[in-house]
Amino acid sequence: MKALQFRMSVPRIVLTRVLGVFSKSAYTSPLAPVQLEEIPDAKVRGDRWVVIQPALTGICGSDQKQLLLKGHFDNPLSGMLSFPHVLGHESAGVVREVGNGVTRVRPGDRVVVNPWLSCEPRGISPVCLSCAEGNLSLCANFDRGDLTPGLHLGNCSSAPGAYAPRVALHESQVFPLPASVSFEQAVLADPFCVSFHAVLKDPPDGDAPTVLVYGAGTIGLAAVAAVKVVKPNARILVIARYPQQVKAAKRLGATEVITASKGAAIIDTVGKLTQSRVWKSRWHGLPMLGGGVDAVYDSICAPGTLEIGVRIARPRGILSIIGVEAPKRFEWTPIYFKELRVVGSNAFGVEEFRGARKHAMEHYVELCASGEVDLGFLVTHRYPLEEWKAAFATAMAKTTGCGKVAFAFKEETSVASPA
Repeated sequence: MKALQFRMSVPRIVLTRVLGVFSKSAYTSPLAPVQLEEIPDAKVRGDRWVVIQPALTGICGSDQKQLLLKGHFDNPLSGMLSFPHVLGHESAGVVREVGNGVTRVRPGDRVVVNPWLSCEPRGISPVCLSCAEGNLSLCANFDRGDLTPGLHLGNCSSAPGAYAPRVALHESQVFPLPASVSFEQAVLADPFCVSFHAVLKDPPDGDAPTVLVYGAGTIGLAAVAAVKVVKPNARILVIARYPQQVKAAKRLGATEVITASKGAAIIDTVGKLTQSRVWKSRWHGLPMLGGGVDAVYDSICAPGTLEIGVRIARPRGILSIIGVEAPKRFEWTPIYFKELRVVGSNAFGVEEFRGARKHAMEHYVELCASGEVDLGFLVTHRYPLEEWKAAFATAMAKTTGCGKVAFAFKEETSVASPA
């Protein structure tokens, strides 16, 4: 079967980076590390494994960064990856084959995929302390067990991702979908759960806090929806760049959308909206608010957004890091001066919400089924896998009006009996 695969080739990476200075088309050229290649068909790996056919697989920001070779070689997470690997981790589809020991799903069931390759998919028993506590993204064994190193689908050589017509998964990685939940809603499960975990783990104080969501890509818009269900009375400010993002943020419950792009203008606007005093530097640099918002959920996490975030959070407020960008120096004096809580938020796992403790994706499916959350409208563009170059070009050019770009796979009616 054909799949979109990344090969770790230093010559290809160096050449692509050099050519990429002149044209972004270099990142999808025949010389680039990412190529559509023939790989073995997905098979049931064991008694508790299944094979699904994706219906939709979303293009994540992390996939775009990998395609564009954005990252540093000293990143400590590189030791938890293996190559070559098939990309794609935001997916929903139909079960096609099941192992003899599978009890959660049957062939023909519609499911959403949890991509994390923690202890259970790796065949490790007893599971590590983090997995036992439900903190699956903090697993201690991402480089051990029956699989090669890899945090989740899309960066593990022996667990190919969902940019392919078939995907093998442990049954613990799939959650059934009721008929009322569409694949468009389901393919947004991963980004919603990322933001949902951040808000549940580090909620703003009070019943009616003022929070700011930095960035209105998929993760940022999902954060708006997450804040809305966790803190229904919250005043939600959003920083967005494009018209479709402004419209989507307001639809999801944003109170105010800030479209300023310059740091000083953003800080001044937040100061006015929160009636906070603006403290300016004596010499140069950005100002800082004496007050500010109760929490900032930063879905971009570039050095520039983090620097603005610490300046607009109120004293003892929260800056939650829910995005990933290459590091760089920024002025972080406000962190200690205002005694801020700057916290990382890594994916999701088993979450406590409204008195129920279950996997974040189960919470999400229930919220979709009840009508409290509907992110399906964010899926604006669909491409067959063969048109992967056009799909990535659309995803990276927000002037196209795109929200979530996804690969769509042809539906088949046949299913296989248990192996």
